[in-house]
Amino acid sequence: MTDADACAAAASAWPDLPSPDAAFVEALRDQVADAAELELLHIGDLFLAHHVLRGEPTAVAAVRAMLDVLRAPLRRTGASDELIAEVLADLPADLVVRRATAEPMLTGYAGRGPLAGWLRVIAVRTLVERRRRTGATVDDDLVTELATPELDPELAVLRRHYAGELKTAFLAALTALDPVDLLLLRQRYLDGLGIDRLAVLHGIHRATAARRLAAARSDLSARVRRLLLDKLRVGGATLDSIIRLVGSELELSLDRYL
Repeated sequence: MTDADACAAAASAWPDLPSPDAAFVEALRDQVADAAELELLHIGDLFLAHHVLRGEPTAVAAVRAMLDVLRAPLRRTGASDELIAEVLADLPADLVVRRATAEPMLTGYAGRGPLAGWLRVIAVRTLVERRRRTGATVDDDLVTELATPELDPELAVLRRHYAGELKTAFLAALTALDPVDLLLLRQRYLDGLGIDRLAVLHGIHRATAARRLAAARSDLSARVRRLLLDKLRVGGATLDSIIRLVGSELELSLDRYL
């Protein structure tokens, strides 16, 4: 996929938003090591996030709508309707506000999975954090279940069946990563640092920082796939599905296990 193809896909997904520009193309390049990796991204969702960070009203309204449908799963945490409403009302602003030691939360969305799923993770964890501040006890397994983005039925079955193997493979793959790659991933996904900040910290050009970060993600994903395939000894359609599952779980697993 070329930059032009990506821009066309973005414009097609959100025709009511301002047309893709050079800043959006640069943001896309921050997420990939090469042009081939553009095929793996949720281009339309990244375009939407790009405009939310710019304060575009149409984009902000779209994210509010994505958050609003989370009321039902959020009730399973035991939170009151009032607290849920408060969290969902606050999140659109919280996502784009620069934090004291980190970039805005929304810059952490890398487009490897649907934006709606990423928002679900953020909403659940924000709600649980607020409940725990009041002394409420929330079951960690339930939090993990609720924070996990929805998958199609086939992948959902695989996730349930291989949950233990997935966790083991991600942890082993992280341990085996080059220390510099692991540091980059932690600074990006835990500390919320943007590409420009990473470039300064590591004394490299921003394009180099973007490539190294994308390469670290790709390396991690490849290691997880190899570990799973060695363990499970599967092939054919199941092999293809596991590769899809690893891709869909990557960002959530980085946030959970780093």
